[in-house]
Amino acid sequence: MNTKLLASIAVFALVTSLVASSMTSVYAEDTKVADKKAKMDMKMDAKKMKMDKKMDDKKAKMDKKMDAKMAKKDAAPAGAATNDATVEIPKGVATKNPCTPGCYSPDTVTVKAGGKVTWKNMDNAAHTATSTDGKAFDTSLINAGASASATLSTAGSYPYMCSLHPWMQGTVTVQ
Repeated sequence: MNTKLLASIAVFALVTSLVASSMTSVYAEDTKVADKKAKMDMKMDAKKMKMDKKMDDKKAKMDKKMDAKMAKKDAAPAGAATNDATVEIPKGVATKNPCTPGCYSPDTVTVKAGGKVTWKNMDNAAHTATSTDGKAFDTSLINAGASASATLSTAGSYPYMCSLHPWMQGTVTVQ
């Protein structure tokens, strides 16, 4: 009986050492895989950060270029009075507070008495062109992509704004 017991203990010890050995190698392999995955994740994070920075730089460059273009357009002289004038409402001004000058482009126009001013909405949001006194003219809502006009007969200077976005301001001068 002692021999059977000793043989059983020996077999048990052998099996235990085999299992422990294989478990150690499996654990070591799992650790290698985890380390490899962590390194790949770090590389991907670095690539993503680099791409994000590139995109941010590109966006900043485009914004700067657009701001310069808008400033140049707004800096142009008003010129002589004409019978008609067109004012564009640029894309993005509904969320660009403040945007003056540049909310309306140009933000100042001059027309002859009886002349017509047309506002073209290039933005995605609806806007108005409403004289600040509320009496000279009010285009009502100008939906995205639409236009509205006002004919002005009396000489004078008429400041106006968007009643939905009051930081948007411009002036119509009638001669």
